[in-house]
Amino acid sequence: MKKSTVVVLFILFLFPVCVLAKNESASAAKNISSPVEEQFKKSFPKNYFETITPTDIKGVYEVYTGNQIYYYMPKDEAVIYGSLVLKNGVNITRESFFKKMAQKMAKIPLDSALKVGNGKSAVVEFMDPNCFHCRQAYKFFSQRKDVTMYVFFFPLSKESGDKVKHILCSKDVLKTYDDVMSGMFDNNAQLTICTDKKVDETVKTHMQFASQIGVRGTPLFYIKDEVVNGFDVPVIEKILKE
Repeated sequence: MKKSTVVVLFILFLFPVCVLAKNESASAAKNISSPVEEQFKKSFPKNYFETITPTDIKGVYEVYTGNQIYYYMPKDEAVIYGSLVLKNGVNITRESFFKKMAQKMAKIPLDSALKVGNGKSAVVEFMDPNCFHCRQAYKFFSQRKDVTMYVFFFPLSKESGDKVKHILCSKDVLKTYDDVMSGMFDNNAQLTICTDKKVDETVKTHMQFASQIGVRGTPLFYIKDEVVNGFDVPVIEKILKE
């Protein structure tokens, strides 16, 4: 196996990586536990994982939990928390995590999302109505006619959660969404929060999707099979042009 020069960064904020060897790939495809998985279960019985796969670094395996990645060394029966970074600065952990996230985002149903626009390109967004960069993204996409937005709410505070309910409780959801995102309901403005079970269920569904996918911050976009973390205009424009 070709060796890669990497640096292991011991940080708490993680993103992931994965390169499958043939034998582990076959085991995963057949839903059969590999010897490494069995050893990991015995060494760390309380640690949940979705997959354990070998990396390009001999003796180091990626442990994917669904919303986090860390690493396992069977020989030493040890785990490492951090990102694998190539000497050229490429964070292969981060890149792998976004690939896994994209695979999950491709499968989530869009019927509970707030649909905005009617353009040819679909853009899925997880957002917080109080997030500055989410509002910048709102202005950016509201000026485009070539996209259809599917908005999932991921409120990061009680105030944001109240604004989400204010939007979903209104008779004209799209207009109220525009009003909230344009700042009309900032500065402790009075909000209308209903007790509609459908609204509560929508919020719950959006939060469940965020948890399943591994969303940690906002905004997060899924565009043409790619995940964009944050309001990265050059990257977004590039993907939309492809």
